[in-house]
Parts: sequence; structure tokens; C-alpha cells
Amino acid sequence: KLFTLTVVTLGLGACSDMAETKVLPLLEANNDNYTLVWNDEFDGDTIDETRWQYRLDCKHWSKQQKSNNVVADGYYTILLKKERVECPNNTWLQPGQKEGDEPARVVQYTGGGVISKSLFRYGFYEARLKTPVGAGWHSSFWMMKYLEKPENSDSLKFNPLDDQSLHSHIELDPFENDSIDPTHFQTDAHQWKPEPGTEDKGRTQNKVGTKQIRFNDGTTFTEFHVYGMEFTETHVRYYFDGKLVSETEFPASRYKHNDVNIWLTGLGTFLGNTQAIDDSKLPEQITVDYVRFFEKNI
Repeated sequence: KLFTLTVVTLGLGACSDMAETKVLPLLEANNDNYTLVWNDEFDGDTIDETRWQYRLDCKHWSKQQKSNNVVADGYYTILLKKERVECPNNTWLQPGQKEGDEPARVVQYTGGGVISKSLFRYGFYEARLKTPVGAGWHSSFWMMKYLEKPENSDSLKFNPLDDQSLHSHIELDPFENDSIDPTHFQTDAHQWKPEPGTEDKGRTQNKVGTKQIRFNDGTTFTEFHVYGMEFTETHVRYYFDGKLVSETEFPASRYKHNDVNIWLTGLGTFLGNTQAIDDSKLPEQITVDYVRFFEKNI
């Protein structure tokens, strides 16, 4: 830990048992325009289940398990393991399979993740984390409203039993990394299920401001860095260690903004042109120092 957090407000759930000190987001300018209203510094010895629910699904090459989410020594870790687990509804092909093969419906790896129980909208989202060593893992700090998964489905994005899934909703991605390349991450903003005729050409969604951010100066995400995102009625701005790296117009008038949950995810995947998970590096983990949400001062 760099420091022990203390906060100036309890708001939605900012937590502290220390003397009050103002905490500001890490960004280049105007950070004093924000007040911390929700956070987790992971200073306990277990996941705070009043703040978080678990991501429990099979996707790509891993099953996300509750037991792989651990808090200790001031950090939250998503454990990444090689272990065989049945996934009857998982139709993704596994390493070694080729197109046309029958889905194995078994995975050889497990990951994890948590989803905030609180909903948020406009403000500044921030997390300090580091990614695993070795190819095969997707690490992400992102925002989307959690939709309950229908029975016998592995989809987290669309639930036909939930009326909201039939209507527009947004996804915001301040940090997505595939561990095969620890010098690159992607930012995105999506509008899922837009009104017919308003989709991006050739898509069933709108995908806005995608940016590939790559470093060639020795920076790697296997060391701790701070990832931030400012979300307003008109723009999304993405920050890396306090510096603006991407900005895109994302007006509510077009993309139908809604409240979102905060997600932290670690799963095994073929993304990034990954052919296989590097077993020699396992077990590994994603390590999160803190997650914070700030609201703009009125």
C-alpha cells in the first residue's frame, strides 16, 4: 500500500476508520472539483459483500469462481489457476480445439471477479492495479449495469428475461488488457441494443472512441498503475497515472446513458490472438490496491 486512505465524506459508502483527510482523484487538472463518495481500499481480510457481488460465469477459457476472490494485506486479488471445471453451457472452443469441433463444455482454468452492488453514473472512476505475468488472461476495470443471467445461459450482457436487456444500455471500459501483451491496453464506450436504425454500420451496437494505448518506454501493466475515467453528460475521458490518454464524445442525447455498476474481472481467453494460456506462470493473480468513485462538486 502507498498509504492508508482516509476520506472526507461517507456518501454512497466511502469507508474509513481513520481521521478525516480529503482524497482527490489522480488527474492532471481540476481534481479538487471532485469528492470521494464510494470506495474500497481492501483493508480487511475478506471481500466486503455489502459492497460487492461475485462474477460467477463460464466464459472463453475459464470459470469465474467465488473462491478465487481474496482480500489480504491491503489488496484484493483475483486468483488465476489451472484447474478443470465442468461448464455445461459454455460453447466457447477451448485451447487445442478448432472451428467445427464440438464444444468441450469443460474448462481447464479458473478466474474471478466482483461487481459493485452500488450503481453510479457521472463522475470519476479510478482503480490502482497490476496484471498477471504470462499469456492467456484478460484483466479489466469497467462499468456496465449488471443484468441477472437467465437460467441456462452464459451471457452476462443480455438477459431476455429482464426487460432492461431489450433496451439500450451502455458499457464503459477504462482498462482492458490481454496479458499476452503487458504494454498495451484498450479503452472503449459501447451502447448495447440501440434503437433500430441507429446502430453503427454493420453492427448491432454502437462502439465509440476505441483506442489502443501502447507503451514502448519500458512501462508494463504487471506493475501497479492508476487507471481513471471521467464520465460526463457529453464526454468520456480516460487517464493513465493521472495523464489524459483518450477522450471521446459520448453524449447522453444519442447514447442513452444509464446507471452502471463497477466491475473487476480476470478470465482466461483467446483475446489478443492468444493461442494458449502460459501454464508455466501459474498460479498467477490480478492485484487491486483500491477502487474509488468521485462525484463532481455542485
